[in-house]
Amino acid sequence: MVLATRQNVQKVLKNFNKKEGVIVVKGKELKERDDTDVEVDFRQESSFYYLTGCAEPGFSVVIDVATERIQLIAPPVNPDDVVWMGYPDSLETLQTKYDVDEAIYSTELDARLKAASVVYTIPHFNVTFNEDVKAASEEDNKALYAAICEARIIKSDWEIEVMRKANKISSDAHIKVMEACTTNINEADLYAIFLNESNRHGAFFQSYMPIFGSGMNAATLHYNKNNASIENPTDMILVDAGCEYNYYASDITRTFPVGGKFTEEAATIYSIVLDMQKACIAELKSGAKWEDIHTTALEVAAEGLIKTGILVGEKQELLDKDVVAAFFPHGIGHMIGIDVHDVPKYCTSVERIDRPSYRYLRMRRTLAANNVVTVEPGIYFCEFMIDPVVKDEKTSKYINKEMLNKYKSVGGIRIEDNLVITEDGSYNLTTVPKEINEIEAIMEEASSKKRKLD
Repeated sequence: MVLATRQNVQKVLKNFNKKEGVIVVKGKELKERDDTDVEVDFRQESSFYYLTGCAEPGFSVVIDVATERIQLIAPPVNPDDVVWMGYPDSLETLQTKYDVDEAIYSTELDARLKAASVVYTIPHFNVTFNEDVKAASEEDNKALYAAICEARIIKSDWEIEVMRKANKISSDAHIKVMEACTTNINEADLYAIFLNESNRHGAFFQSYMPIFGSGMNAATLHYNKNNASIENPTDMILVDAGCEYNYYASDITRTFPVGGKFTEEAATIYSIVLDMQKACIAELKSGAKWEDIHTTALEVAAEGLIKTGILVGEKQELLDKDVVAAFFPHGIGHMIGIDVHDVPKYCTSVERIDRPSYRYLRMRRTLAANNVVTVEPGIYFCEFMIDPVVKDEKTSKYINKEMLNKYKSVGGIRIEDNLVITEDGSYNLTTVPKEINEIEAIMEEASSKKRKLD
C-alpha cells in the first residue's frame, strides 16, 4: 500500500515559511547490539517515516522547498548485504513504492546538497555536512522542526483510519486479557496474551512498554516489571497497553478486578475515575485549552474524593492547595500519532505550570480539529505521593486517614481512550468496554465458559 505521504510533505512546506533551498531528513541506520552481530530491532525515525512512508534502514529524503520535488536517497547496493538479505528494490521500484519524484543512491547526495542554495535539517539529528554545503542556521532548522510538528499533529483522514485499526487490535487484545484474568497466574501471562493478540493481527510492535500491574503495583504510574503473581481475586489489575500498527500508535488503559467482581471500594474509586474521563471528553473540541480539560479532571476528582470521605474540606481550597495531586499526579493525556507521546510536547513560547497539580502535563495548547489525544484520568493510592501530604501540618487536615486506609487496597485505577478532535466535539477510536457492568459481564461470561469446560 502506498501511503499518502506526499500530502504530509505539502503540509510541512505550507507551515515552513521559506521560499528556496532543500530539506534533508535522514532515516535510521540498522545497528547491532554491543560487540555482536545481532541486530537491534529496527524502528524508523518518526519524522522521516511521516515524510516518506519508508520503514527501511539507511535511507534519507531530500525535498526541494520551491518545487516540492521529493527525492528518496537509497543506500548503495552492498554485495555482502545481498548475500544475507536478498537484492534490494531497484530505484524505479522505490520511486513507485514511496510515491516520490525520483530515487537516487546516496553516492549522489553530496552533489545534490552542494547545488542547493541552503540546506535545512532537523536540529536533533546533528547532521554534519561537507564544507561546500550551505547549512541553514540553527534558528531556521528549529523552524523546520516546528513546521513538521505542527503538520504531524493535524492528522489526515487516512492516518486516523490507521489509528482506528491500531485501536481495534488493542481493544480486542484488552478484552482477551479480561477474559483470561484469574487467580494463580502471573502478570506475565496476561502480557503474553496481549502480545499474541497484537501479533496475530499484524501489529508486531507495541507503542511503548506495556504495563500489567496487579494489586498495589497498579499504584506505580509506569510499572513495567510485569512479573508478579496474581493471587487475590479482589485485587484490581491495571493494564496500560497499545499496539503500533503501520507505525501509528494506540494507547489504552483499562482497570478491572482479578476475580471479575468489583469490591465496593474499587467500584467507588473506579466510578470517580470514569466520571473524570466522561467530564473531560464532554469538553473536547476545537478551541478547547488542554490545561482547562485537565482542570476539569482535578475538579471531578476532588468532588468524588470528598464524597467518599477520603478528602475533607472545601473543593476549591483542596484544589488551590494541590491536595488532589497526591492522588492524581499526572496530566490528563497527550497527543498521539506516529509516536505514542506525539509532538509537540511544549512549544518554546509556552512554559510549564510550576505547581504539583499541573507539573506533569505533557502539553499546553489549544486543541484543533483532527488532533488525536488520549484522555487518561487516574486515582492512585501510592504512599510515596500521599505520605508527604498526610505528614505536612499544612495539608494533613484535608485527609481522613481512616477513610484513606479503607481505600488503599484499591491500588491504582486509570482509564484511557484515544479520541479525535472535531470542530464541535470528538469521537472515540477506542472500543474496549469500560462501564463496570460491561466489564463484569465480559469476565463472568469467560468464567462461565471455563467452568463448563472443567
